[in-house]
Amino acid sequence: MRLALGALLALAGTILINYSNYIMKRELDSLPRIGEESAFRTIRAFANCRPWLKAQGLQILGTGTHAVAVALAPLSVVQPFNASGICLLVFLAVTRLKEKATFVDRVGIISIVIGVGMLSVTLVKTPGTALEYRPVVLWFFIILMLLVSGSSLVAAFIRRDERASSLLGIGVGLLVGLTAILIKIAWTDIGNRWGEYRMAGFIYSSYFWMAVIITIISMVLFQIALQRGMAIVVIPLVTGFSNMIPIVVGFLAFREPFPTGGVMVTLRLLSILLIIGGAIFLSLRRENGSLRKVKQ
Repeated sequence: MRLALGALLALAGTILINYSNYIMKRELDSLPRIGEESAFRTIRAFANCRPWLKAQGLQILGTGTHAVAVALAPLSVVQPFNASGICLLVFLAVTRLKEKATFVDRVGIISIVIGVGMLSVTLVKTPGTALEYRPVVLWFFIILMLLVSGSSLVAAFIRRDERASSLLGIGVGLLVGLTAILIKIAWTDIGNRWGEYRMAGFIYSSYFWMAVIITIISMVLFQIALQRGMAIVVIPLVTGFSNMIPIVVGFLAFREPFPTGGVMVTLRLLSILLIIGGAIFLSLRRENGSLRKVKQ
């Protein structure tokens, strides 16, 4: 029951987040580009845009729902469901924003839908897990994500070509993925302080505040990425990178169990590959709608 509730909340959270992404992209086209006008004029324009403010409210609600899902279910379950929300964004980008969908986009969506169905089946035989982790392994991934994200963001602001928005998407995706990991640690930290502080343990958890700060930074950078690139290009990159590494961290650092039975284990692994692979597949295109060539 706990696992199923976590999965449902993860699905609800990603729907809210991706619908808010659609609203943001729609409104950002008429708002001043961040960094090109004075800070006062930019802030005033954003603050006076009610649809954009509505999108932020949905984003916060979705992020909060995702945080609760992380407390109830393993990262290796929550993050694939979180990645599946990209299907809604692609649908809205094509039907409402008039961004052109390609054959690759359709293949990516089908892959994600099949993966979500397979993942749902494996929830039936997944044992519970304790909130504990391997510090050395965990901090290795945290430092790695920070380094790769930082280098991607620096490269994005240096470049002036079409790859800048893609690099921003990768950098933001890694930061968003890092917040999921920090939220998971924060729940462990709060659990350890529960007897003394109860819910007030949030105030005393440094991991919780780290997650909040990185979330705010990610939100600003995400606005910049959406202003510089197509939603159907930027958001799949953010989705893929924000979910791929937390899934690995869930297995290696948080010791999250596989479902029981060889068939269920195979289904779980295939579902993760289909969902994350589908999200990355959706990112294999340039701003003009053509496929991005991979250098040999």
